[in-house]
Parts: sequence; structure tokens; C-alpha cells
Amino acid sequence: MAKSAVSKSMARKRSQEPTQHVSGLSTAKSGAKRKNDNVKFGSLSRKQKNDLKEYGTLIPDDFHDDDDDDNMDEQGPSKRPRRVVYEEDLDRELEEEAGMEESDESEEEEEEEEEWQKPSAYSRLVGSLQKTSKHRDFYERIKREQQGVEDIEEELEDEGEEDIEGEDEDDDEDMDDEEELVDEDSEDAEEDEEDNEAAVVEEEQENDDEEEEEIMIGDLSDDDEENVDPFERRLSDEQPKSFDEDIVLADQKKWTTEMFQDDALKEVAAFTLHPDKSVKEQKPIKDLVEIKVKERLARRWKEANSDFVDEKDESALFTPLQERLFRYFNEHRDVLYCNRTVENAAEIRNAYALHILNYIYKTNDRVVKNNSKIANAHKENKEIGEIRDQGFTRPKVLLILPFRNSVVKVVDALIKASGTDQQENKKRFYDEFRLRDDDQLNKDKPADYVDTFSGNVDDHFRFGIKFGRKTMKFYSGLFASDMIIASPLGLRTLINGEEGDERNHDALSSIELVIMDQANHIMMQNWEHVEYVMQHLNLIPEKTHGCDISRIKSWYLDRKACYLRQTLVFSEFLTPEINGLFSKYFKNVSGKIKIKQRYEDGSILDVIPQVQQTFTRIDTTSLAAMNDTRFKYFIEKTLPTLRKSALMQTHTLIFVPSYFDYVRLRNYFEDNMYSYDSCCEYTDPRDMTRARGNFFQGKVSFLLYTERLHFYRRLNIRGTFHVVFYGLPDHPQFYSEVVNFLGLKFDEASAAEEATFSCTTLFSRYDHLKLERIVGSDRARKMCTAQKNVFMFA
Repeated sequence: MAKSAVSKSMARKRSQEPTQHVSGLSTAKSGAKRKNDNVKFGSLSRKQKNDLKEYGTLIPDDFHDDDDDDNMDEQGPSKRPRRVVYEEDLDRELEEEAGMEESDESEEEEEEEEEWQKPSAYSRLVGSLQKTSKHRDFYERIKREQQGVEDIEEELEDEGEEDIEGEDEDDDEDMDDEEELVDEDSEDAEEDEEDNEAAVVEEEQENDDEEEEEIMIGDLSDDDEENVDPFERRLSDEQPKSFDEDIVLADQKKWTTEMFQDDALKEVAAFTLHPDKSVKEQKPIKDLVEIKVKERLARRWKEANSDFVDEKDESALFTPLQERLFRYFNEHRDVLYCNRTVENAAEIRNAYALHILNYIYKTNDRVVKNNSKIANAHKENKEIGEIRDQGFTRPKVLLILPFRNSVVKVVDALIKASGTDQQENKKRFYDEFRLRDDDQLNKDKPADYVDTFSGNVDDHFRFGIKFGRKTMKFYSGLFASDMIIASPLGLRTLINGEEGDERNHDALSSIELVIMDQANHIMMQNWEHVEYVMQHLNLIPEKTHGCDISRIKSWYLDRKACYLRQTLVFSEFLTPEINGLFSKYFKNVSGKIKIKQRYEDGSILDVIPQVQQTFTRIDTTSLAAMNDTRFKYFIEKTLPTLRKSALMQTHTLIFVPSYFDYVRLRNYFEDNMYSYDSCCEYTDPRDMTRARGNFFQGKVSFLLYTERLHFYRRLNIRGTFHVVFYGLPDHPQFYSEVVNFLGLKFDEASAAEEATFSCTTLFSRYDHLKLERIVGSDRARKMCTAQKNVFMFA
């Protein structure tokens, strides 16, 4: 049968062009070569693979038709051997295909990983810019910001040489704005890198032997440990092996107590966890650098303290009181000093100002030096191990003061001792914390009153201070500050939040030094605020606030910071509340010192009128029952005695120390319709004037008068014939001042009335501390333990 033209054309085309079989083998290959080539499943196209999986065969339906066509073509190739794929061969090839796909995927992933690790064009550009002197400082700062170590470095740099005292005109924010300035660190990142390097060099020059301080504290011998800076010994990340044992002893209050007399400090009680002879050491301080004070402070100290030391003694650095106190400060011991007076207040303030600066500079310099170590290690690609030198937040010092005028005195001392060239926001600070000249206090008041209330006596404030090498910055954000100065009320509102703000105690989480001055004045405000603040110190913060977890000291993470925190409290006298603070919150494992004095005669010697003074002891079963027992004795014994005589029931002033007792007495007088008036710290001035007038004119028989009102106003109550102390005042001078009301000129008083002038005082054995300040320590001890209950002085 002859082929058609189309068939011949198709045959010639097949014979001239190699055909591709569905199996992936070219039909143009020779049979021998085809026998040696194995069919590789991976060489199939995607469509061919799908067809193979769907139909399960590599032999097409027109397989024999192709052979017929080839055999019929005389010019075509010879008969080609065909390879038949069986089921077992197909399974084997499928397994090989799966293995090859996995290997291909892994190779692709490796190639992608290599491609990802290659620097991008942007990275190569940044690298080239970093190598140029023009952009090197900028990109070095960016790199430090990414590592989270730039904060304290830059604030220790020189912040320029322009006088910035007049740059505060736009700083008219409220006291509460610092909570919105948590991220204010970014504003302080504009200083020269060269000055930062100078800070590191200065730190190394001041501490040539600093390498030995990094030795494990527990491995030091006794002689070596004496030469180590107490700051490093107690506040480094590595603590002695006995640290946990000391914590247990402190919690159990197993202190070793030693009592001794000191010429400058008076009566000293030292509480240590182990016998320590150094608490009695009275070796004079001749060189501040030898006792590990920063050299930059030591150079200026003699000039800063020149108002208190003898100019003739060129070697004197401290007054005797300052020297003894500062030695305890520098040894990182807790101190409760209860002999503060108007005369020694300034020298005490200077001593703890030096301690504050020394503490802050050491902390910041240590961080800067470690930042330098970390940066150098990164450059050299070295491992330097763990460096733990920080807390959860930056503030390390908390200074608690009662009034704004006290803050001005402390800040003046800090500026003078630090020798800083610039103080940012200084004008704003003085505008908010000082008063105008025409607002000065009446100088006719007692000396202690004038010293306490001269200036701004607002008791609600808080702000932060940040220290650089040559600068101080007031009103820095709390979390960007080295030091927080606040009143108890200001801290209470910070912790609780005000005006809808959330509770926040995080700024107090890393406090390592707490100083509270004028504690007796704070007692006249609200002592509960102090207790509340102490309860919220060194707690785990609720937020991270950008801290570097890897550099937080271990004892912070273990909630043991309160056992290394140093607390310094200064008061004019000791009270049960301050004693409770000492017992409950002074847990420093370095030991604690309580300093008070022995009262020889007491303030009773300052009484001017010749009047009989009767002290009646009220015996009670317990301290908890004292208030009820006192009230019952007063209404059953004291009041009836006053009402026996018409002369004695008029012009009687009842002095009440506690506001709660005042309210109780006022309600009793009101319910029993006594002729009385009352004056307390919350009384409106107009009502107070009216009450004093009624009492002076004899229109009312009794006047209730509180200790807090006398503390804030120091009124002279004229027309007083009889004084009754419902309880002893905390301030000993108040006793003599109130009794002296009896001596105020009152022309209408007859001779018979003057002969009946009297003073009656109620006390209990729990009032020993108050009593000894009025009658003397020896008399107070006898009056609290004697068999009789009534004691008279004339």
C-alpha cells in the first residue's frame, strides 16, 4: 500500500529529528548506550512526574504504533529496544526521588543562610562611613545605643562650657511632670565621646589598685579586706560566703550589742552580726583618698567645709562630730543619730552631702569603666564573663526631707562640695523652692522655730537630680536620675498614683542609700507615710524600664537588696516611732549604730513661773490599753479635781499631743456640755482667734490645744491659769513653753488666782523617752519604777 504524501512527510521528520520519549529517553540514542543509561526519575518534567504518579506506567498507549511507523520507514533507525518499568522498579525510583528532593531543599536552605549572612549593601555602606573620621563618633554612639550601654557614659561627659543657668525660662512644668519624663535619657545623648574617654582615664588614674577590688570577697584575708573599699566589699555582685547566714541572723534580730560613750557622739549603741572592734575606732582622718573618697571630691572638701573646721588647724578635714559620723557612713553602716540640734545641723548636712556625692560618683564611674571593658571586648571579639554592676533602675540615693526650705540647704551643700561648673534648671529650682524676701518669718519666734520654718514650708514635692563629671541636672526624669529628693507625702502620692495615674514604686526598686533628715519634724506631718515608703523600697519593679538584665546584680534578683541598703536617719530626739523604724527596717548586714544622749536636767529647768508641777503616773496592763486607761483616769480623776473649785475650773488649758485623743476629748466635752473651746492644726484661723479670745476673757472654762498646732504656730495663749498635759509632748521645749503661758502678763488675774496657778501632767512607764527629756534621765528612770505614782516639782 503506497503511503500518502502526509505519511511520507511525517516519516521523514521523525527520521531526521531525535524524539523525546515520555520516559525521558531520547529515541535517537543507540541501543547500547541506552542500556547503560539508567532512567533518572529526577530528570522528568513536572508534567511527566504527575502523569507517572497518576497512571503508574512509562509505556504509552501508542507504543506499538510508533514501532510500526519506524519499521515501515526504510530510512528510519533500526528497531529500538524499549525499557519496561515494573512496579518494584517504580517504587525504588520514587524513594530515590524523595531523597534527592530533601537534599535539594537542604542545599537551598544552606545557600539562603549563606546569602543572609552576607553583608547587605547598606551594611557595607555603614561600615565604610564608620571608618571615616567624619562619621566615626556618630556611628559609635549608635552602636552603643543598640548595646544598651550608652546611658551613664554620656551623662558623665562634659556637657559644654556655656552657662546654662538662664536656660530654664521655658521649664515651667509642674512637680509631677517627671513621671512623664521616663525616657528622658535620649536628651542626654548629645555629648562628646572624647570627654567620656577622659572620664575613663580619670577613673583609672584615681584607682590604680582597683584590680584587686575585683577579687572574690570571700577569698580575702583579714588584712586584705581592711584595704578594700567598703563600697566594693558590700555592694559588688559577689558577696561573702556568710552573706546568707548574716541575712538569717538579721531577720531573727540576733545582733551583738555593744554600748560605749564617745566624746563627740555621746551615748552609742553598736549592733553588729559578728564582734567588730572597728566600731570604737577613733583614728583621725588625715587623707580622704586613703579612706576611698573620690579624688575630685577630696580636692574640694577642705574649701567646702571651711565654715566648720578650725582655720588654724591646716590638717583638720572634719569637725569631731563629722569625723565620727562620716567614718560610719563610709563603712556602709546604718546610722540613727538622735542628737541633732540647730547648732550642728549644718555640719551634719555637709557630712552626708559628701557621702552622697562619693556614693554616686563611685557608682557611675564603675558603670562607665565596665562599659569601656565591654566595648573593648566586643571590638577584640573576646569573652569577659558576666559583669553585674547595676540595679533594676538608675536611682540609687533617696533623700527624704520635710519641707522645701530644707531641700535648698541640702542642694547648696551638694553644689559646693561637688564643685560642678554647671547646674541645669537651677533657676527653676530656686524659683520653686525659695520664697520672696517679703515672705520671711517673724524673728520673734523661738530659734528652732525660725530655723525650721524660714522659707518655703510646702511639704509636697519630689524631683530627681542627675550628676555628670562637671554638671548637675535638676528635674531630670526619675528613672534617669541618680538621686531622688522628696517629702514623705510626695513619695506616697508617687507610689499610690495621683489624679488617675497608676501605682508606681519602680523608681524606688534599686535604692541603695536612704537618708532622712529632721525626722522629728516629719513626725509632726504623718509618720504613716514614712512607714509606707519603707515598705515599698527595693521591691521587684512591675516594668523593665529599659534595664539590661544581664548586668543586674544577683542580690537584686534574689530580693536581698534591703540587707545591703544603707539607711541614715537624723533627729533631734528618739521616739518610739523612730525606734520602731530602726528595729524593723535597719537590716544592713554591715551593722547599725544608734546614737542618743543622756539628759542631765531636762527642759523643766526652762520653766520661768514659780508654780507647782505635778506628774502623775498612770499604770496600765499593756501598751495597747494605754489610751483607754489614760482617758478613763482623766475623766474620773483629773476633771473632777479641776471642777471642785470655781477658781480652778476656769482658764484651764488642756494640752493634747495626739490628734486622736484630741477628738476623743472634744466629743466627751461636747456630749457632757462642758464650757470649752478647741484649737487644733485643722482649725480655721478665724475660729482659732475667736476661741483664744473667749478663753482669755473667761467666756469658756477649758481650751483644748494640740501639740501639732503648737509646732506649726507657736502661739502664746494668754489667760491661762492652769495647765493640764493629757500626755507628754515629744518636743521637750514644748513643755516649758506651754507652762510659761502661766507667766504671761494678765492684769485681770487676782492675787488669789495667781496663787492657785498649777500644772498637772499625766504619764506612763511607756513615756520614758519623753519623760527623760523633760526631767532628766536619772529622774525619769526613778519615776517610772518607783512605788508611788505622784511626783511634784516646784
